[in-house]
Amino acid sequence: MKFLVKFSLLSLLFSWAACNSDTSTPGNNTPDGQDTTAIGTNTDTTTTTTPPRPTCKLAGSVLEGNMIWTTNENLFVVISAEKETEDKELGESHRILSVLDGSCKQVFRQVLPVNFSADYPYYLSEITYNKVSKLIAIRGWDKFYVFDLATLKLAGPLVPKFLNERYAEDAQSGSIKHMEVWESYLVGYAASIGPFVYDLSNPAKPEPVLPAAEYAIVKGESYNSLFLLKSLDENDGYQALSPQYDYEKEAFQIHALFEKPLKVDPVLSKTFRNNRQIVLKELLGGDQKRPIAIDMAAMKMVALPEDIAKQKDTDIIQWMKKQK
Repeated sequence: MKFLVKFSLLSLLFSWAACNSDTSTPGNNTPDGQDTTAIGTNTDTTTTTTPPRPTCKLAGSVLEGNMIWTTNENLFVVISAEKETEDKELGESHRILSVLDGSCKQVFRQVLPVNFSADYPYYLSEITYNKVSKLIAIRGWDKFYVFDLATLKLAGPLVPKFLNERYAEDAQSGSIKHMEVWESYLVGYAASIGPFVYDLSNPAKPEPVLPAAEYAIVKGESYNSLFLLKSLDENDGYQALSPQYDYEKEAFQIHALFEKPLKVDPVLSKTFRNNRQIVLKELLGGDQKRPIAIDMAAMKMVALPEDIAKQKDTDIIQWMKKQK
């Protein structure tokens, strides 16, 4: 049973004075018999850089974790269920996206379409807010949206894209298990199908990013994917990321293979990008390049002896195949 944080069936618009009054409580000015809870109860210490957290009221009900306050923009972002979206047979349908400003005024509201089933909620992604990009990721069952706090515009629906063809194992295959914003990218994981990435540098039109290399642990079912994503680091290099999902622990991790972003050639030949052993090239300047060997099964870099590093890529791969 999902834990619900219940909110009163009150108006969304409250005055700034009401939001910040020292004497206001969740039950003030509320008709008898209504269950009311304030969102963003002001328990934070006010500083010169952070605005006081307002206390706003919201109609309907909200699932735990489906509400965030962005301090820089002083905005509440909420996904809720109300009478408007209630299904006669399935009950509450959590698919109303609302944004309220610091005075509790609603500045955005949109009812998202049913995704898979009316009783399957939309969720704000677990690690969602990025101070650089100012973007919010919203996941449905197999589709997702991106909300831009700067423009108050919603992009989507979007679907995961993959390098190789995928096959559904069961009814849960393809359901989005996790999403988070990494710098200017959205990184996610779909059940039994694998990781996916979208470039959010243009929030109005997010673009899928295919992995530079992919290795089938079980062909058609399980893949290790290596993404080369341009970092916001000063050297304008790439970070090699390998997103992994642990089903037993229900935990998502993004493994970074490089200690720091490197200037590498992000394009691999189609001949090699599905191999277990791959070789990237770090660009050192001029015509100088350094090979970076990666074992796609173990998802780790392989140290190359000096004499091996001077050989051709095909010879380096043959040497890697002989290693235990």
